[in-house]
Amino acid sequence: MLQHGLDSMKVPSVMHVTGLEAWNNIKKIAEQAKAEGRPISDKIAFVLTDLEMPEMDGFTLTLNIKRDEFLKNIPVIIHSSLSGSANEDHVRKVGADGYVAKFEINELEAAIHKALDGKKVPANQ
Repeated sequence: MLQHGLDSMKVPSVMHVTGLEAWNNIKKIAEQAKAEGRPISDKIAFVLTDLEMPEMDGFTLTLNIKRDEFLKNIPVIIHSSLSGSANEDHVRKVGADGYVAKFEINELEAAIHKALDGKKVPANQ
């Protein structure tokens, strides 16, 4: 469903099954960008993550990205079925740029456009 939504928005994407797999690929892409003398934004426009993933959850993935000097400006949108004010507070604390409830494709599309425009995305606008 998510892949279909991204395809309909014409957003090229790379999917990962685990958070650790995503983190390792992000680090690999960052090394390539550094070797080429290019900013990470030339390689990764944004990261869209779930909260519940094996090996590394979305909170940890987001925190890793935002604590890394080279990666910290990558917009991170959390797309999760977990809701509630506690999760939304935690999303803000780890530095995510947006939070959208799962399967709200119109809200997700708006969040992606805002992230690409460099704006913070309110939780479930």
